[in-house]
Amino acid sequence: MIQLINVSKRIKKKEVLQNISMTFESGNMYLLKGHNGSGKTMLLRLIGGLIKPSSGTINYSKPFDVGVMIENPMFLDNQSGLYNLNYLASIKKKTSQEQIETSLKRVNLYDERNIKVKEYSLGMKQRLGFCQAIMEDQEVILLDEPFNALDEENMNQAIETLKKLKEEGKIIIIAAHGLHQDELHIFDKVFQLNSGKSSILKS
Repeated sequence: MIQLINVSKRIKKKEVLQNISMTFESGNMYLLKGHNGSGKTMLLRLIGGLIKPSSGTINYSKPFDVGVMIENPMFLDNQSGLYNLNYLASIKKKTSQEQIETSLKRVNLYDERNIKVKEYSLGMKQRLGFCQAIMEDQEVILLDEPFNALDEENMNQAIETLKKLKEEGKIIIIAAHGLHQDELHIFDKVFQLNSGKSSILKS
């Protein structure tokens, strides 16, 4: 479980997040919904421990391995998708070649694994970013705009993969805007962010 209690974040005297209180539990999928600049990405960074809050508390029930996909992920363009994943995997040495290839299949990118990233479409780069966020069997998965540039087939594939990861007991937190109302049913809880403040749209 991850619990945020009255968390705020100030940058250059501007309060980007204001008194955010949320609880995230294993085996659940959450959506942070809001327009650009609403504080979604900043909140993901706080949850992932990439930055610290200016005030408030973030409690973790135990140490978690966290997989993070940033919006518009960057890779070594002159190397293949598989090379990039192997390079990232070599940092922590927590995953095997088999796990990497399984993750590539889960995001529908296995057949393109040996193509140079510079030849990837934007949607393929998004899927590669998704892959690196799940390939080490992370317990917490934070995804920033993972559905950008995905066609219907790959959107459906991503949703099915997320459902399976949820069944495996992961905490999945997604920041996204532009999702239709009928797509919100896959989330256990939906938070609306607006000017750094949060409210619950679905619980």
